[in-house]
Amino acid sequence: MGDNLCQQLREKAQQFEWFSLATDESNDVTDTAQLLIFVRGIDKNFNVYEELLHLCSLKGTTTGEDLFCNLEQALVSMQLPWEKLVSVTTDGGRNMSGQNKGLVGRIKSKLAEIGCAIPLFFHCIIHQEALCSKVVSWKEVMDIVVSTVNYIRKNGLTHRQFQQFLSDTEANHRDVVYYSEVRWLSRGAVLKRFFDLRKEINTFMNEKGKSIPELTDTQWLIDLGFLTDVTHELNTLNVRLQGKKKLISDMYTDVKAFQMKIKLFIKHIDEKKLDHFPNCKEAVEEAGINFHWKIDKMKDILIQLQSQFSDRFGDFEKVSSKLKVFANPFSCDIEEVPSNLQMNMIDLQSNNVLKSTFYELKDLVKFYGSLPSDFDELKKFAQQFITIFSSTYLCEQTFSIVNYRKNKCASRLTDEHLRAILRIATTNMTANIQEIASQIQPQTSH
Repeated sequence: MGDNLCQQLREKAQQFEWFSLATDESNDVTDTAQLLIFVRGIDKNFNVYEELLHLCSLKGTTTGEDLFCNLEQALVSMQLPWEKLVSVTTDGGRNMSGQNKGLVGRIKSKLAEIGCAIPLFFHCIIHQEALCSKVVSWKEVMDIVVSTVNYIRKNGLTHRQFQQFLSDTEANHRDVVYYSEVRWLSRGAVLKRFFDLRKEINTFMNEKGKSIPELTDTQWLIDLGFLTDVTHELNTLNVRLQGKKKLISDMYTDVKAFQMKIKLFIKHIDEKKLDHFPNCKEAVEEAGINFHWKIDKMKDILIQLQSQFSDRFGDFEKVSSKLKVFANPFSCDIEEVPSNLQMNMIDLQSNNVLKSTFYELKDLVKFYGSLPSDFDELKKFAQQFITIFSSTYLCEQTFSIVNYRKNKCASRLTDEHLRAILRIATTNMTANIQEIASQIQPQTSH
């Protein structure tokens, strides 16, 4: 089945007008480095294919040269020409994004040698958002939360007693959640559950003789509520950025919208308005109107977060003007449009029928695919942006399948079988069972 799907992809790849790649590398349970390469291609009819191009098992080193050689072999096996490559998205690791010896540097050198245009390079937008989130660590708050949760859950008896205590008090939740730094969304879940159970946790810890002064410190509880709210907003953005077949314009819009929200958050905290901080507001109301709570640390964290979002996403910022044209060709200024698109854009903006179609469809792929052949330059421009991967989400999701399939009980799974399993698990195509069956030699009776 895996070979059949691979052959189908090879046939479809011959029809690609343009394609982009998303790649990431991680170790499996046997410490074998696995390089995942996904391709998103588009044909002349605007059919989009998002498939696993190849899984490369690296037995030795994982330098940029090693990654490039495997990627080049994968392109050759699928007969994908370099000149149709639009972009490459990586996890931002040194061996991936290095400008000299990394994968990115080697691709640039290769295309310069053969005289092809240099593609766009992107650092996974989800990974960058997670890196921005690290400034919202607030050690004084997180250390207390994590140590308390660990105390409750590390001992089986204590954990059972806590669960029984929550059941007896009819609390809204029946347990606390472990925190894992490598799981980007876990901090929000831990903080929210801890904040909701703060009173029950305080009572339980006092009964255990492990009093935690911070749980009765009004300012600390307000800080906890604030951190819970900000982390929730970051998690909401992270979830919005996840998913398959996400267009770069939609994901970049989500990031820009969040930057506007941060500006509003800073203004509101400065004015001590808590309309968008429900948990912090609850803690302030419990403190009473006579308690003068401090905002310095809160404001400082938001300013740092704002700075991180401004400094990162530079690779997306470089194409922001073209993204505006792609996302809404009817609202852009003709003077700001690339010269090769200006004639098409004037004709498009003057056509009320196409304008109505754009707002009715609300689907960029379908809209650009429906344009007549008179708009060839604009369609070519759109095809390129449709193929771009904004994140390595597919790679991360597939690594979860790798960890599930190739575990300590199935560590001897061969590279060929693992590759076939992943292709079947991630494909949007259907294996031709009849064709497969026709190639199998039946065993006849003697």
